[in-house]
Amino acid sequence: MMKSVIAVSMHKAGSSIADLIVTDFLREKGYRIDRVALRVMESPLQEPEFFAQYAPNMTPQDTYFGMARHPGTHDLDMFDRYRVVSQMRDPRDCIVSAYFSFRQSHIMPTDISKAQEFAAQRSRLATKDIDTYAMEAAPKYLARCTKMRRILTDCPDVLALTYESMVLDTEAWLNRMAEFVDQPLTEPLRARLGGKIHFAVDSEDPKRHKRQVRPGDHRRKLRPETIEAIDDILKPELDFFGYAC
Repeated sequence: MMKSVIAVSMHKAGSSIADLIVTDFLREKGYRIDRVALRVMESPLQEPEFFAQYAPNMTPQDTYFGMARHPGTHDLDMFDRYRVVSQMRDPRDCIVSAYFSFRQSHIMPTDISKAQEFAAQRSRLATKDIDTYAMEAAPKYLARCTKMRRILTDCPDVLALTYESMVLDTEAWLNRMAEFVDQPLTEPLRARLGGKIHFAVDSEDPKRHKRQVRPGDHRRKLRPETIEAIDDILKPELDFFGYAC
């Protein structure tokens, strides 16, 4: 029997593609795939409440439960029951990516109440510049990073991956995943992964979900004084995760 696996990340940390890659690895290994968070978009419940209600159905063996991104989900008392795959990204780049995504390219939820809330958020962002958004978002991302740190330090069986490694040193990222789940990166698995492990983008397009992939985008998009201010806010977690100020 194989211990069940769940993945954790933050929004805009390459979590969607990481989830698909982990899914391919674990399907190849013989896991049952039950990506719980995918059903959240169709539910009136937020992700933490959905996971909490679904928890009795989450078996401790042979299943991959997908990617949990919501900071409230990260507070749930469940992660030490499973093997955990963690995907981290420089939170400053997450903030920049979130600004462009929520303004233009992010998929609208199918639940009516969530869709209305999302549309209102998009409308507010249309009148807000990126530096203002970054200053408002930084404390929230500090809290998100702290929750990710707690999962990394408290869970007994966790693989710590990063967005930066995924896009800049993909083979090393894949090999770490292969070793963690004891699933060699075979040619049939590479064929299944296909274009999911190719991260090049010809040019930046704000209307595309994969707008751009190069790490350090906050340095290209934010004013120096904004970077200095959010560095001060995020510094404890930037230090822990190895992202230089």
